[in-house]
Amino acid sequence: MTNLRKTNLMKTQKWLQLPLDGCVSGNGKSYQVSIKKGTVNKLFINFVGGGLSWNEETAAKPVSIGALVLKKEFYYIANVLPLQLKLINIGILSEKDKRNPFHDWSVLTIPYSSGDFHIGNNDYSYKNSRGEDKTLHHHGEKNVRAALSILKELLPETPETLVIAGQSAGGFGCLAHAPQISKLYPLCNHVVVYSEVSHFCWPFFSEITENVWKVRPDLMAYIKSNHLVVDLFHYAKDNMPSSTLFLHMNTVWDKELTSMMYKMNHNKKEVNPQALEEFHLSLIDAVSTLKKEIPQYHYYLTDYGKSPKDGTTPHMVSGSPKLFYAKMEDGVSLANWLRKATEGMATDVGSKFMI
Repeated sequence: MTNLRKTNLMKTQKWLQLPLDGCVSGNGKSYQVSIKKGTVNKLFINFVGGGLSWNEETAAKPVSIGALVLKKEFYYIANVLPLQLKLINIGILSEKDKRNPFHDWSVLTIPYSSGDFHIGNNDYSYKNSRGEDKTLHHHGEKNVRAALSILKELLPETPETLVIAGQSAGGFGCLAHAPQISKLYPLCNHVVVYSEVSHFCWPFFSEITENVWKVRPDLMAYIKSNHLVVDLFHYAKDNMPSSTLFLHMNTVWDKELTSMMYKMNHNKKEVNPQALEEFHLSLIDAVSTLKKEIPQYHYYLTDYGKSPKDGTTPHMVSGSPKLFYAKMEDGVSLANWLRKATEGMATDVGSKFMI
């Protein structure tokens, strides 16, 4: 790390984008992270989401301008897009909006461009739509480890509070990497892990994580059920201090997750009554299991913003100021729920969905 980078970072509340040497996105292009030093000694680490790839078909369909314009199917982000870097200015990552409980914290945000929930260790060969040989670099694990090395170098001080968070694919990733992050700051006695809108029920997680993503052995030992998020919560719980607080947020008919889960189980990426029921029931089952089995686990469930047209609920929440600060459920906003939880007043919100 150069002295210039260190000097730039010391300007509090100023974001710094850092390319990581030796790291690549899924399409082989450069990979970078965003980091800033806050005005308080508290640290927020955020794992960004952006789909997944599990076979040749999905590998050949990354997000692209053409796919968006022509409304074609796509499954994952294959490069660190400018949009991902701009997300640091809104919602849960905003340093300007004082309603955000983390606005004055130090922050590391880890973009997502590997299609592997931030846990892959493989170069996956496939053919694109033109029949050309291509490689999807499932390098999520390597990219995260490089990001954490930068973090420890630039922000070495033990934080008073450490929050490890992620949305969608990042919600799986934050659970998988929470133990190693906690070990970077072993003297921190207040650690919170927060997974947002991260749920799929699928019988092939073990096969894909082992053979396509090639997940590290200690994590693979936990991936046994249809509920990957349940397995990862257990992994984090078993490998972190017993005082760790675990938070979990979902909208109960999540449009993006419903359509993706239906594709995974029925080979059709769509929303229909069966898809909604399968997603909803499996989500409630997962949350119920976690509530019984994970000490200090609390959930926030909501149907806020439910579409009268197709019955779906929004996917991303903390990235939307409109949703993040709205009193979506039980008269409690997600922002205030997180604030109170990090201050030692964690509660369950949306218990009506558990009946």
